[in-house]
Amino acid sequence: MSSNHRERVAIITGGTTGLGGATVKLFAEKGYRVLATNIDDRNQFIDALLANGLNVSFFAADLRKPEAAAKAIIARAVELWGRVDVVVNCAARIEHKSVLDVTEEDWDAIFAVNLKAPFFMAQAAFPQLERVQGCIINVSSTNAWRVNLKNQLYDSLKAALNHMSKGLALEFRDAGVRVNAIMPGGMHTPLITQWLEKHLGHAPTPEESTSALMAQPEWLAQGILALASDELRWINGAELPMDGGAFLG
Repeated sequence: MSSNHRERVAIITGGTTGLGGATVKLFAEKGYRVLATNIDDRNQFIDALLANGLNVSFFAADLRKPEAAAKAIIARAVELWGRVDVVVNCAARIEHKSVLDVTEEDWDAIFAVNLKAPFFMAQAAFPQLERVQGCIINVSSTNAWRVNLKNQLYDSLKAALNHMSKGLALEFRDAGVRVNAIMPGGMHTPLITQWLEKHLGHAPTPEESTSALMAQPEWLAQGILALASDELRWINGAELPMDGGAFLG
């Protein structure tokens, strides 16, 4: 990969809120051309980045139909800028339900977004990434290493995402394409607030949503940016906790 960020193109799914939004903003500020995707229409966040002169484009994509969405996302980036250097799979769903209450529809929706979408994004992006010796960063979770009540679908699929990331890293290694997974812990994002609301049964109070080990998404975005750099080119097939040591006990 070229060391000139202004030549590079990054695709970030789930790129309008939370960690995805923070990552879009940081990559764009560092000179990347960034394609942010989400299921919804472009929002004020993207408009604000454009107003600040950042090279960001938005593409609406429904990752519940992952193969078609992935192909369309990659095609849009190539149409805009002719290349893809970095793919950050940040989009995710959460389903806080007892195993006894989970429906097949619940299972299919979270499976499509949390596991199938990163797979098909990797598949669709590979020809472009191979050209530039690019990389994929999958956003997993420390939940991959633990189990939580009423969170079986999310936890299991994050564990599967870690394993799949290693398999993709092995398959793509000889082509010079790296694949890593990062594992955030607690973080101030809409997705985690949603989980807390379901877990607590009410909107979290400031005390309930605040912890010394709750990260700001901007901190983790810095880690994603570093993993995409040439300086960390020898990190491949890793699952990297980014939780401030919370998992230690």
